[in-house]
Amino acid sequence: MSNELPFHSSEHICETFKLALTRNEALFLDDSFTLMIEKEMEDHRIQPMRLVQMTAGLAVPMELLEKVGKAVVFTINTQDELKEYTIELDISELLMIREVSSSYIKVGEEPVGFNLKRKVCELLYKEEIEQEENNRLVSHLLKDIDMDTNISSDGTKAET
Repeated sequence: MSNELPFHSSEHICETFKLALTRNEALFLDDSFTLMIEKEMEDHRIQPMRLVQMTAGLAVPMELLEKVGKAVVFTINTQDELKEYTIELDISELLMIREVSSSYIKVGEEPVGFNLKRKVCELLYKEEIEQEENNRLVSHLLKDIDMDTNISSDGTKAET
């Protein structure tokens, strides 16, 4: 088993992830983010538009605000409260959503923090967990099989 996290590999850097958001999830994310801006052109320090505190949990790039904003507009303009809007995210955007998704946060009765945390973690780790399970199953199936490859040309086990 590798100790490398899945998002450290080069394949995940370019990969896009699809995340379906409910109305409450989109509104929660929109409330949790603030725009990341540069103060002055020569000043390369990045600052949030509003203080990162109770009103905004994380400063994010404009692209992520736009994606979440579209989800807000779509989900509030539909009669179906359960209708979801799917956004495409890169790995850094997905990790930003993970950062603000505290599992105890609820909007009404909907556990939006838990739901977002579950969705994001599934996107990040599901394939690796499935691979670990497959490896465990293969190891279990092969544990009693002699895998000695020292076989002579007549098909009998060669002496070592």
